[in-house]
Amino acid sequence: MDAMTSAPLLARVKSWQLVGLGLTGWCTLYSVAILSWGADSMIIGNSQGGCFAATMALASVEARRYQKGKSSAPIAAEPLPWFNGITIEQLNRSIMRFAQKRSLRIEPVRKTEILVGFSTRAVGAGRTLVFETERWQEPVIDLGHAQSTDENRKKVRADLAIIVGIGTPDEAARAYVQAHPVQLLVGDELKALLAAEKPQVGSLMT
Repeated sequence: MDAMTSAPLLARVKSWQLVGLGLTGWCTLYSVAILSWGADSMIIGNSQGGCFAATMALASVEARRYQKGKSSAPIAAEPLPWFNGITIEQLNRSIMRFAQKRSLRIEPVRKTEILVGFSTRAVGAGRTLVFETERWQEPVIDLGHAQSTDENRKKVRADLAIIVGIGTPDEAARAYVQAHPVQLLVGDELKALLAAEKPQVGSLMT
């Protein structure tokens, strides 16, 4: 059975609650003293109530100190995204290897292709493929992105355009690429592709 844990009492009690409890305790003990000790009730009640109120006041000071220390504790940093540290150069090298493994021949990318966001040009079986990486870090690949990539493919006279990105394609974009000469290299497939580049980050900086 898992051990049950809870926050310390002082972390859950407000200072004003402790002071209020002290005053209430004073009044209660004073009333009990009147009923029990008659003439000596004032001295006894004041003594008991004073001790109780002082204890609660000290507890409130301790609660403030505890909560202040807790709030000043450093906040743990969020984990870095999986693509952190990957540069566009590393991305392009990975794409070149990706194309070569599929028996595609890498050709020098043309200036007109660079201007519209394509970074890699590959040829195979009489077809020209261009890889778009200019927007690879955008979080969402929408219909407009897919359509503009297709238009740019036509401008450079390529047979197939491949959108490379970490973003999640929306439903409209997925439907568009199914009916047009545009493909997606995203998600887990891209993550696996870049994993081979990750270990090289440190060595490139030495």
